Amino acid sequence: MMRKKSLVEILWDLVSLNLGTKLISIIIAIVFWGIVLGSRNVEVTKEIPLEIITPADIVPANEIPEKIAFRLSGPKAFLRSILDRKEEPIRVNLSGAKPALVTYRFFSDNIRVPIGVKVLSINPTAILIKLEYLKRKDVPVHLDLKGAPPEGFHLVKAEIKPEVIRIKGAESRVDSITEVSTQPLDISHLEKNLEREVPIDLNRYNVQIDSELPRAFLEVEPASANFRIKNVDIQVISSYKVRVEEKSVTVLVRASPEDLQNLDRSQVFGVVDLTGKPKGKYHEPVKVTLPKSIGLVKTVPDTVNVVLY
Repeated sequence: MMRKKSLVEILWDLVSLNLGTKLISIIIAIVFWGIVLGSRNVEVTKEIPLEIITPADIVPANEIPEKIAFRLSGPKAFLRSILDRKEEPIRVNLSGAKPALVTYRFFSDNIRVPIGVKVLSINPTAILIKLEYLKRKDVPVHLDLKGAPPEGFHLVKAEIKPEVIRIKGAESRVDSITEVSTQPLDISHLEKNLEREVPIDLNRYNVQIDSELPRAFLEVEPASANFRIKNVDIQVISSYKVRVEEKSVTVLVRASPEDLQNLDRSQVFGVVDLTGKPKGKYHEPVKVTLPKSIGLVKTVPDTVNVVLY
């Protein structure tokens, strides 16, 4: 009859199984650990994001750092792995707080470090959080323009729509704001009308936009002509037969030599709209159609005599 092994014998069998391989692994691990711990220590700075959790109607009213910096010392191999590691934010839970001044301190256990790594310093060691009620308000927007249109053009109209936007933030911050400005919009190369969304820099106010961004509407016109287009045909819109005393007009334009060289003359024509007008004689303005890249300065003559019969 086979004798039943005791617990001690079973454990010894497990330990003695491949004992040589296990001893070598343990020796290698001890040597590696000793080399790492015995290597020269270095210092690094690890920054960890900071997140403030508050009730929906409460917000910080003062500047809060986005990250907390930990100065670490230890073996280079360990520090490299810490620097490469993606950190979860340090969460300051104030979800049950009311408007007040709150001080929060940071400690070495706010960062995970292995044995052999020390936290030398923390910057900042504490923060002061001023909590206030969240407020919303409508404020006017100022369109900030940078520079002037290029030579030969002038700005006819500059508008921003809507003229009022809604902002939100800490009560004291919002109350101090009477107007906001757009980021500077450079018009030094503006040679045609422009419509675009314009950003608003509210970082200095520590508030946010609570509505859509406004849009800028800019209109420019050529101030002087550098080319002329002769013999521009006139089209009269009417249900009657027409007779035009002036068969064509000359158009003074502002354009680049390339745009003028590539101009399709079928895109250039004058229009006199007499829709719904009865038979008779008329002295009417000529509306000239041009490609968008070419600016109209003047039409010669700018009016023509038309007979409907």
